[in-house]
Amino acid sequence: MKLSKRETIMVVVLVFVVFIAGFWFLLLAPARANLAAVQLDYASIKQVNDSNQAIIDSVPTLKATRDALVTNVSDIEKQLLPSLKNEVITEHLATIFEKNGLPYITLISCDPVVTEQFQHIDNTISEDSVQWVRVNMKISGTDGITEGGIPAVGYKEFITAVKEIETANPDTIHVYSISMEDTEQGFQYFLISVDVFAFNLPNRISAIDPTEPYISWARDPVVSGGVFGIPYASIPPSQISAGFFKPFAPAQLTGGNPGTNAGANTAAPTPTP
Repeated sequence: MKLSKRETIMVVVLVFVVFIAGFWFLLLAPARANLAAVQLDYASIKQVNDSNQAIIDSVPTLKATRDALVTNVSDIEKQLLPSLKNEVITEHLATIFEKNGLPYITLISCDPVVTEQFQHIDNTISEDSVQWVRVNMKISGTDGITEGGIPAVGYKEFITAVKEIETANPDTIHVYSISMEDTEQGFQYFLISVDVFAFNLPNRISAIDPTEPYISWARDPVVSGGVFGIPYASIPPSQISAGFFKPFAPAQLTGGNPGTNAGANTAAPTPTP
């Protein structure tokens, strides 16, 4: 059967349409779907890459910020002592008084250590904590002593020592109170209470200063034994208490002695009670 020219053209057009449709469904549609998926992957990867590049570009700024934060944290950590060692604290305070001419320390005591945990903004409890201890000291002056070779030291030397204590490390060491007690035996006692503060930081950033005098033991072993006594020539015999504790180095006694005539001399030092 012979097709007319018009029918031939229609058949050719139909075949072309079928070919195009087959190409669309078999080849072009999957390719476009794959391209869309690839474009999504590209957009996602590019976003990650842009974010990473932004981080890389900001590294100098971030490093500077981090270094500044580390410096600030380190400065805060160094404000307080790294630990509380009562024996080291008291020996350093004793050294200050001795340096200022007040070696006759008759009492040193430490209150129980107080610990307070830090609390985060979200109300959770931190591992870090602040601690403090109160050190109490009683030191004897020799203001009224003028015989026996004992230096006459007292209020002036005591205040000098107190100022040295409170200005050496004001963030860590606070002078809580000072007072004086007259013995009416020719000398007076000076009393001081000092609060010492420390950080307990398990994840500390800053290095501990090993030269800090309040954490390093630096004194010679304590010397024990000996005899103590004071001269009391200027004290009326009626005011002398035979058993009163006199915390001084050995000295000759003059001016009378309980149980003897006033004005009599004796070479025997007063024994430590």
